Amino acid sequence: TKAPTKAIYYQGSYQGSTKAPTKAPTKASTKAPINATIMCTLKATLAFPFDTPNDAPYHGYNSEYMEVTEGGNSDDMCSYLFSDILPTWCTYENSDPDGDSAYVVNLDDNYYDDKDILTSETIEIFNAAGRTFNFAVSHYFFEADYYPDEWKDHAMATVLKINNESHESQNALSADGWSHPVDIDTPTHIKNQNDEWEVNPDYQGDFVVTVACDDNCLCGASYVLL
Repeated sequence: TKAPTKAIYYQGSYQGSTKAPTKAPTKASTKAPINATIMCTLKATLAFPFDTPNDAPYHGYNSEYMEVTEGGNSDDMCSYLFSDILPTWCTYENSDPDGDSAYVVNLDDNYYDDKDILTSETIEIFNAAGRTFNFAVSHYFFEADYYPDEWKDHAMATVLKINNESHESQNALSADGWSHPVDIDTPTHIKNQNDEWEVNPDYQGDFVVTVACDDNCLCGASYVLL
């Protein structure tokens, strides 16, 4: 009796055909193309250009802060102010867990030995390929120009540095970074006709660096003083 050539069920178990299975094709089928995501991370740091408060060239207080938006969209902002509801494309970090800006306090150590402060801000931008981001830096104006005859803290400024963390042929987008101009003769505040302090309209403390990255994460930057 010939063995059955069709598959049969026998006592509840499957009995396959005695015919040998067809061999797999010798040529592998073509795989579907995979669109690999380009890793593209930018790292921006806003800091004063010295390592300790005592290295500051002048005594006094100075505070500046960074805010990042994408292209023409100002609804989603990456900054300390929105650190609880940051966009998914960024992270914010301050060198001081309680810090809210890049901040320096440099007082006379003969009178205030433990009051000096120096903090910085860092923002990382993810998936930047094919996108444009605006890095805005602003000077924070205190209510008054404290000790104007002795302190020249208005002549200190932060430096914004932006690094491309992902492209093999590009790192710093500017070797020296970006800053706003300072002038020893242009204070942050002036007295008005009522002998009250007000912000000096001649003090230029704000600027924007716009960074545009292509689809391969090669980025260019432009600077505008506001």
